[in-house]
Amino acid sequence: MKPIPTIQEINETIANDFRSRLGIVGNIKRILNAFIAVLSVEFKTLYNYLSDIENNVFPDKADSEAIGGTLERQGRIWIGRNPRPATAGVFNISVVGVAGSVLRDALTFKSNDDSKNPGQLYTSDVEYIMTGTNDVIEIRSLGGGVDFDLNIGDKLSITEPVIGVNQTVTVLSVVEQPRAEEDLEVYREAVLNSRQLEPQGGAKTDYRLWAADAQGVRRVYPYVRNNNGGIVDVYVEATTADSTDGNGTPSSPLLQEVHDVIEFDPDETKPVNERGRRPIQANPITSAITLVPVDVQITGLLNASITVKNAISSNLKSYLYDVRPYIAGADLARNKNDILYEARLQAVVTDAIGNTNLFTQFNMQVAGNSVDTYTFNLGNIPYLRNVTYIS
Repeated sequence: MKPIPTIQEINETIANDFRSRLGIVGNIKRILNAFIAVLSVEFKTLYNYLSDIENNVFPDKADSEAIGGTLERQGRIWIGRNPRPATAGVFNISVVGVAGSVLRDALTFKSNDDSKNPGQLYTSDVEYIMTGTNDVIEIRSLGGGVDFDLNIGDKLSITEPVIGVNQTVTVLSVVEQPRAEEDLEVYREAVLNSRQLEPQGGAKTDYRLWAADAQGVRRVYPYVRNNNGGIVDVYVEATTADSTDGNGTPSSPLLQEVHDVIEFDPDETKPVNERGRRPIQANPITSAITLVPVDVQITGLLNASITVKNAISSNLKSYLYDVRPYIAGADLARNKNDILYEARLQAVVTDAIGNTNLFTQFNMQVAGNSVDTYTFNLGNIPYLRNVTYIS
């Protein structure tokens, strides 16, 4: 795409054109200056408008429909759906009380301080009359994502008095895990994959395409196990919002969901005999990615303010988020980015601190060892553990 000129550049171009056509030498009169200033702003608006149109022709740069873009429109064409909305978690809870007591519908519960996510709200959808023995009801979260997840054994409190019923209840089972709203960049990647990857009946590309049907998955890394061609190890990376640690580690239910969509197309509108996916000779095993810590040591940073340090950490995390194992046959060669270089990581820090700041030494450690380069494969992905500053 051609660079968009600044208003000043447009102004100078128009002014020079007027001078040339009207034979003006030196300063242009005030009325012409005002006219040129108005035209420059209008032309700048047109340039920006044309740039937006150009960006929204293809999904790699398209904006969301919420700001006038075409990303979701292209998604509906190529993968047949909008970004997935957040989904509520569903849980079975044990309630203790007297037979005949009534739990009204839309009754709310609040997770206790010692639960996995304290202070979150949940609700029941139907009225329930207590039997007095082994009473179990179903509740759902009032939000999506890991912030609303609960563990078996977590305690919640009913937020209003209910005659004949203990205020504290206990989680017995997780029916459905809550999922966060699909990130637009994950959605964009799914649209791009649908256009760039061809289904091949069980090749590496298919595992990428199949796994995209499980909400909460950022990417999968399939490998045929060494010395056992019948086993396909599928390493699963969750989105940040749906990971258990904020670094991409998937939950057990998400691993199971990925396994299920590899086995069977979840689209229930298709005939059953068209929904089978897994090749008969393949035995897929879904596993969580392995996090590999990256530590950075910066010596002699001139301006080590909190703002600068935060900018460094943010840029490092953003850079490491795209360093991932390369799957030949599923990733495009031009997108290969599986090797972490100390020199490039140092450049990320240089960009973050600006031209007026500097440092004297830089050291990168991967898995506790100082290295110049490190290749990530077999489901190993990097995450930023520590940034240490030495005077």
